[in-house]
Amino acid sequence: MKEKNNETTEPVIEATVADNSSQTDNLSETEKLIADLQAKVKENLDLAKYQKAEFENYKRRNQNAVNAAFQDGQAYVINLLLPIFDGVVEAGKKIADPADLAGFEIIRKKLDELFQKLGIEIIATKDQPFDPKLHNAVSVEKVDGVAPDQILEEWQTGFMFHGHVLRPAMVKVSGA
Repeated sequence: MKEKNNETTEPVIEATVADNSSQTDNLSETEKLIADLQAKVKENLDLAKYQKAEFENYKRRNQNAVNAAFQDGQAYVINLLLPIFDGVVEAGKKIADPADLAGFEIIRKKLDELFQKLGIEIIATKDQPFDPKLHNAVSVEKVDGVAPDQILEEWQTGFMFHGHVLRPAMVKVSGA
């Protein structure tokens, strides 16, 4: 009987070893599957982060383009208003009647207030050195006692809008 018992035990041990080997194979396949899934998760997460960053950049670029277009539209309308401003200033210089002059001064003050609200600045010329970025020298005249490149007279007012020159000031400059 012992012989039969030994014979029965040996196949059971071999079957257990085979089952353990099969479980190890299943375990390594499961680990491979988990590793593959983790790699896919990381890849998809990286892709999602990239697409989120791209979308944020798109929104920023789009907002910048909208802002630039808005400022360009404002600058266009302001450039249409500048001749009106010039006309009011010139008319004010030619009016002799103080009552009429007061009316033009009201209009001029309203234009100044509007320009201030819009962020339009008048380019300074009085007692300023000539700056080719801000001023357009229409005439040069040598004057004794005045340093070269000093603005002597303003012929047309210049304007800045959000740090950009809308129209340079037309000036007369002292020469060397």
